[in-house]
Amino acid sequence: MPEHTMLAIRLLLRDWNAGELKVLLLALVIAVASMTSIGVFTNRIEHSMTDQAGQFLGADLLVKSSRVIDQSIIFKANEFGLRSSEAISFASVISVGDEFQLAHIKAVDKYYPLLSQVKIAHTLYGNDMLVSHGPAPGEVWLAPRLFSSLGITLNQLVEIGQIKLKVTAVLKQDPGENSSLIAVAPRVLMNIQDVINTGIVQPGSRVNYLNSFAGKQENRQRFEKWLTPKLTSTQSLIGGTENSEAISSAMQKADQYLSLASMLSVMLSGIAIAMAANRYGQRHFDQVALMRCMGATQTSIMKIFAIQLIALGSLASLIGILFGYLAQQGLVYILSDLFVRELPSPSLYPLIVGFLSGFITLGGFSYPTIMRLRQVSPLRVLRNDISPLNISAWIVYGLATLAVILLMWWQSGHLVLTLLVLLGTLSCIIILFVITSIMTKISSFLIPILKGPWKTGLQQIIRYKRENQLQILVFGLSLLILMTIYLIRTDLFDRWQAQLPDDAPNHFVINIQSYETDKVNSFFHEKSINSEGLYPMVRGRITHINDISISDDSTDKRQLDESLKRELNLSWSNVLQKNNSLIKGKWWDENDTGKQYISIEKGLARRLQVDIGDKLSFLIADRSIDVTIRSIRSVQWESFQPNFYILFPPGSIEQFPATYISSFYIEKERKNILNQLVKEFPTLTVLEIDEIMQQVRSIMQQVSLAIEYVMLFVLMAGTMVLIASMQSSMDHRNQNAIIMRTLGASSSYLRRALFSEFILLGLFSGILAIIGTEIISLLLYEQIFELDFQAHYILWLAGPVISISLILFISWIYMRHIPRQSPLKIMR
Repeated sequence: MPEHTMLAIRLLLRDWNAGELKVLLLALVIAVASMTSIGVFTNRIEHSMTDQAGQFLGADLLVKSSRVIDQSIIFKANEFGLRSSEAISFASVISVGDEFQLAHIKAVDKYYPLLSQVKIAHTLYGNDMLVSHGPAPGEVWLAPRLFSSLGITLNQLVEIGQIKLKVTAVLKQDPGENSSLIAVAPRVLMNIQDVINTGIVQPGSRVNYLNSFAGKQENRQRFEKWLTPKLTSTQSLIGGTENSEAISSAMQKADQYLSLASMLSVMLSGIAIAMAANRYGQRHFDQVALMRCMGATQTSIMKIFAIQLIALGSLASLIGILFGYLAQQGLVYILSDLFVRELPSPSLYPLIVGFLSGFITLGGFSYPTIMRLRQVSPLRVLRNDISPLNISAWIVYGLATLAVILLMWWQSGHLVLTLLVLLGTLSCIIILFVITSIMTKISSFLIPILKGPWKTGLQQIIRYKRENQLQILVFGLSLLILMTIYLIRTDLFDRWQAQLPDDAPNHFVINIQSYETDKVNSFFHEKSINSEGLYPMVRGRITHINDISISDDSTDKRQLDESLKRELNLSWSNVLQKNNSLIKGKWWDENDTGKQYISIEKGLARRLQVDIGDKLSFLIADRSIDVTIRSIRSVQWESFQPNFYILFPPGSIEQFPATYISSFYIEKERKNILNQLVKEFPTLTVLEIDEIMQQVRSIMQQVSLAIEYVMLFVLMAGTMVLIASMQSSMDHRNQNAIIMRTLGASSSYLRRALFSEFILLGLFSGILAIIGTEIISLLLYEQIFELDFQAHYILWLAGPVISISLILFISWIYMRHIPRQSPLKIMR
């Protein structure tokens, strides 16, 4: 074994026995365990959410085409180990005698659904029953509203095309309904073997061919990678959350919450490692100076300590990923009843990320220390005040900070969120440093007023002003991160849940004609149904963007966007809906009535790559209109209230034929009212969305538990920061104890002085943490989570108390021996 390696290992073992490396190793283990567990758990949760969304769709993947799908795709899916199912979807009239109704018909094979189950009933609005198959040949299942509109009961025959089928069940919920919240007609489920006999599907018929696939995640990914480049312009690949804005929005927020918690955990762990590594380096200045006197070169110094870091990083990373994996495995076991399906096994990616993150974190925060050790002068043997720091060290610290930024970005996958957190943290550091300086300056005027241990404690803070400012800053930053994570779990998450209360709308009603609006409102009033109001809806298609036809547009993202391939629901309003918020531009006033302006939803604006002032052309009915984007809105799709991608000012499109849409909540035991609604208004369509709401609530619950889990690691990392900070100030506190004991101070007096000092440090740190938390919250609320900012008064009351208690507890554990030691022992 090389000489440098042997020496490095001997020094490492000696430092370990002396306790020098324990805090550094433990901090790194917590950091790696935190990143690994978060990575593995969120990896499995994301796959689980996708799987649950797939259950709601009835499959993991769905290929939709206006033409018959090539059988080679199905053969290839089978080769990849996927199960498949075929279906045909089309609109047709279903009739009984002289009564008829337009319906959305889906014909399925014997394998449908691949995932989840179909919900049916054998009486109208009776008890639900879950089945894992579709109708048998010769049978048909109808949506509840068709029974009233056609005036039929179960076991009667209905006519579809040229054949008659027997109604054997009430279709309550079909997994494929996830493809769109707004359907054009009530749904009908039949067997695919009966389609030919209907005579409806002919060459040129408007039909959608649906091929569903389900299987293991790795097989799906391989199949999707193979299939995607082979899709034609008439085909689209749909995942479990496609076309469901509510579920997509909930999953996006879930990802944002977990990513934020993950990044803050990384940042906090990095602070702990930086504190421990800095102390480790400072404790070796004298040793390196002695080695330099004995002929060691700068290269040799670098090799010895680099080997130590590699060994330390390897050990800590291995232990960290082991503990991280076991920790998330235990949580998955505890929460096993929550998941619809067993969570998929994690991929190696989060484990590799956790292992490499340990080296990046250790290297990023320890490399500056090694650079300083490299610059230690042999003269330090004679002059202990010579500190090895030059301008190159600041460059190294900049590179270390860049490494941490990249690590946080890598860990979260959200560049904007990463930059906002870093910007907020940097702003907080600057502001907190200024406030700390002001606090310590003002505190000096209190010395004549205070007496006894309180005076001594404040004098210690002012005497070691620079060190204590740094310590207050570190304490405050650690508490800031802990408080921010707390807000994620409580304030932010509670407000997110408040957007989906128990009485959130669980039904949509569409196709309300303009002459029926007053009667429908009267019906809602008579039946004590609290609706969200009636909103007009006009169908229109985007044809041009800034005078460029979408068929000629070469922008890939625009060509792939589904909103350009179909008609959109357009509406008008003079007020901004309560679940919408203006993020850019200006809302119209009375003078804008009748003008060709629009307000566009931010997601659509991003996908179409348009902004304020850009022009869009719509084809409505047989007429083209040109409009200018006046504002951009964010929409809370998960609120389950009528929302629109495009809004016009009043008087702009009211000349076009419009239908109206509304949403309302109704209890399960009162669902018989729906039958009365459909009987009185046979042309309208009622959509039940209870299942979608249940899935969104399930996602919220999972995120809540995941954040609670993350908080445990953040708390451990924060504790390590406090311990590392205490350890960094151990030397000068020992020196103070020597002087005070020599001058006759008792152990009791020293203990009270230390406690007074830490109470003041806790008070200052708590105040700083609260100020920083409010700054971070303001940025997150406004820029990421799209919520109105509110001051957190509870933090101003409880924050300082918690801060003082936490710092006192850790200081008592770590420094309780100092007042009891004799001056001679301390000096030795």
